[in-house]
Amino acid sequence: MLLEVKSLNKTYHTGIVEFTALKNINLSVEKGEFTAFAGPSGSGKTTLLNCIGCLDRGESGSILLDGVDLMTKKTVELAHVRKENFGFIFQTYNLFPVLTIAENVEMPLKLLQKESQEEINEKVMKMLSKVGLSGYENRRPLELSGGQQQRVAVARALIKKPKLILADEPTANLDSKTGESVVELMKELNVNEGVTFLFSTHDSMVMKRASKLYEIHDGQIKASRKK
Repeated sequence: MLLEVKSLNKTYHTGIVEFTALKNINLSVEKGEFTAFAGPSGSGKTTLLNCIGCLDRGESGSILLDGVDLMTKKTVELAHVRKENFGFIFQTYNLFPVLTIAENVEMPLKLLQKESQEEINEKVMKMLSKVGLSGYENRRPLELSGGQQQRVAVARALIKKPKLILADEPTANLDSKTGESVVELMKELNVNEGVTFLFSTHDSMVMKRASKLYEIHDGQIKASRKK
């Protein structure tokens, strides 16, 4: 099992007010799955994704990645886990506007500091071709459409071949036609290259294509199904 979340709880403490965001969450993701958890705004989807991706910390429970419990790791160790194992796709793209498309995509490889610039350049060109953006490498994000920017974000998430892609509402800022094309791109990468995806979403297009779907409401998983 690639990922297992067991009895995960998360409460936010803000002065005298406490807000329980996650309550006894249990889920699993196998390598090569196209998994989603769906629910309305405020249901805990993003909090759950952030806890899995080491962007936030749960309060109790376990998050096992390849059998290693991330809940036992120190903050500096979690930064290393995040850098080595996860790729992120956000609804707001989170691209650097002053950098070119190629520079945005190469960023994860530059941070790993394991390859020469020549090797990085070759990987970036191949990845941009995969997401349909050959010839766009010297443009900047604001010169692209929203759908194209999200394709750049997909390329950036995939470039280091992470164990798991975490996608937080990746179609939320796209019109339905553009959103569908981005979802189809990710599904193709899942089917043809075995890329593992975990989504938080309320988009029916994503839910329809998910191989496993968890329904989350008020911080609790209410139902699940697997195709």
